Amino acid sequence: MASRSEGRRSPDWDRPNMRVVLLGNSVSENSQVGNFILGRAAFDGETFPDVAERVTGRLKERHVMVINSPHLLQTNISDHKIKQTVRECVHLSDPGPHVIILLLKHKQCSAEYQECVEKVLHSFSERVFQHTMVLTMTESTQTNDILQKIIKKCLNRHFILQRNSSPDDLLQMFEDIMQMNDGHHLVCAEVSQHFKMATEKYSESVKLNLVVCGSDATLKSSISEQILQQADRRSDVELHRCQMSLVELPVLFNTQLSEEKMMHQIISCVSLCHPGVHVFLLIILDSPLTDEDKTEIEQIQNIFGSRVNKYLLILRVQHKDVSRQMNLVHPSATEMSIQTYGGRQFILEDSSQVPDLLQDVENMVQENRGSSYTTFMFLQAQLELEKNKHSAEIEEVRRSMMKTKSAGVTHGDADLRIVLLGKTEAFQGSVIKWHAVRV
Repeated sequence: MASRSEGRRSPDWDRPNMRVVLLGNSVSENSQVGNFILGRAAFDGETFPDVAERVTGRLKERHVMVINSPHLLQTNISDHKIKQTVRECVHLSDPGPHVIILLLKHKQCSAEYQECVEKVLHSFSERVFQHTMVLTMTESTQTNDILQKIIKKCLNRHFILQRNSSPDDLLQMFEDIMQMNDGHHLVCAEVSQHFKMATEKYSESVKLNLVVCGSDATLKSSISEQILQQADRRSDVELHRCQMSLVELPVLFNTQLSEEKMMHQIISCVSLCHPGVHVFLLIILDSPLTDEDKTEIEQIQNIFGSRVNKYLLILRVQHKDVSRQMNLVHPSATEMSIQTYGGRQFILEDSSQVPDLLQDVENMVQENRGSSYTTFMFLQAQLELEKNKHSAEIEEVRRSMMKTKSAGVTHGDADLRIVLLGKTEAFQGSVIKWHAVRV
């Protein structure tokens, strides 16, 4: 529980950023509000992000940081997903948000929805309503009693976004909330404990950072819920004498996300596991390996590099209720793939085996002498990937030139010069010159 004295640390008046967390259940509406605050098209209203997004901008004389989470107020969100997303919001607004905006709709505000909203807010802090306001997109002619109750809990702070609304009016409400709290941010004691402990060295109780990955999002969530047992309200869960932090990696194969957004989410997942990921838990069904599973494994290898094999544990789940009508590769390919990527595996028949699974995870960490897959390793893998990609392109051009030369086509004695352009600065502007090949 965060006491009042905990919230009275150094004021944030002189700090450069006002940190605002935007919560809702609509990608398009959250993006519209976020873009309204920042005065530009900062958030994409069409792509559904798997993680919270942070964008900074300037509103009058204030630097504003908006952390956008358009899925946290969905009624069907799991407890584990709430914990993970709240932790992302706190991490991105470090050391804590000044304002939390609830983007609500008149028609959606039922007793069930109120319970969902309050559950999410209390995951931040018991003092969360002192920093929270309600924003609606339209003014309704009918009064919604549930909405009014939520507004009252937020100390009657309600902003109606209309066509003639000004960002300055919204900024004034932000300033009023900060003034009421003497310029202090919200202290999210239970959630922020994760980041405090993550920076400490290993003690007698080793803290395990797990990243759950796989091509089946439903299966991943189900296994995550079993591991976390849905009992502890903290982001760090102490189970079976080991303290653990668990993060779900988005699906890498057949995703609708752009390459840039996918990489952003991957980096976010890895950075949440400071100082590094101890185990990548790859979840597949205990059946012949599907093409999707095989491609997902290859994507993990491709993105994270060969060094990820040291930290990869393949979890084969026996699931009677799941049947997937897909193209299956030969059964022996499953064992071959597992051996290719380190050979570590665990077959999970039911939830009673979770302690044994965690014991395997602990043993794996001990075998690796407590080392972890770090953000630096990930960046090294990305540089190597870019290098190999461009080397292949250069080789293809060289072969094409040789074919052209063999065909007797000439274009003078000048050397061929190629300028490489790409997203990675390390390769931009590189000039490749061949003296031996004439065209």
